Amino acid sequence: MNLRLFIIMILALCAQPIAAQLDAPLGEPSDSSSPPSPIQSENFPLLDPRNYKDDTLGDERISDDNKPLVFIISGKAKVVDGDTITINRTKIRFSGIDAPESYYYGQTQYCQRPNGKIWACGKKATSKLKELINGKTVQCTDEGEDKYGRTLSICFANGVDLQSEMVRSGMAVAYLRYSRRYENEMVEAMTERVGMWSGNFLDPEDWRRENSVRD
Repeated sequence: MNLRLFIIMILALCAQPIAAQLDAPLGEPSDSSSPPSPIQSENFPLLDPRNYKDDTLGDERISDDNKPLVFIISGKAKVVDGDTITINRTKIRFSGIDAPESYYYGQTQYCQRPNGKIWACGKKATSKLKELINGKTVQCTDEGEDKYGRTLSICFANGVDLQSEMVRSGMAVAYLRYSRRYENEMVEAMTERVGMWSGNFLDPEDWRRENSVRD
């Protein structure tokens, strides 16, 4: 087994749910009309995920990580959240990564720092992506559409792989179920304990399942 993948699996198995008190969150506040969701819930029902509606990816195709990148979408980008942008009215979902949610069914994803403080990692991920793009032209590939009509893409700004930097900074995780392109960056973030890896957090996919609505 790949050593890095083994490390990821061990860490995932060792992670235990936390009952956290929501102190005044660090970072950007959530919408006052939407109380923040807990980072993890002790009574999280581990039910069949098919009973839930996940609006984030929904595409089961495995990315070909070795094919050359061809950028066919280009322009100024509007950041929606840590892994979603729009360019010229095209909604683009970053392929191969998954970021914490900034506004999902009116809720913001929170994470926990080593000192126990809660911070708005979902909103910070959005801020990090805005910082990386910094008004530059964004170039994206077209990996096809997911079932929600979003274009799956690998995107660069000013020569920087945006997905790579989001994962390396610990503000997104590599979506290993779909692609291993950013596995090394995630191992680096885990080792350096940066971003979400500095403390405790619920994987964005699991957090969405906990906070989604039933079909």
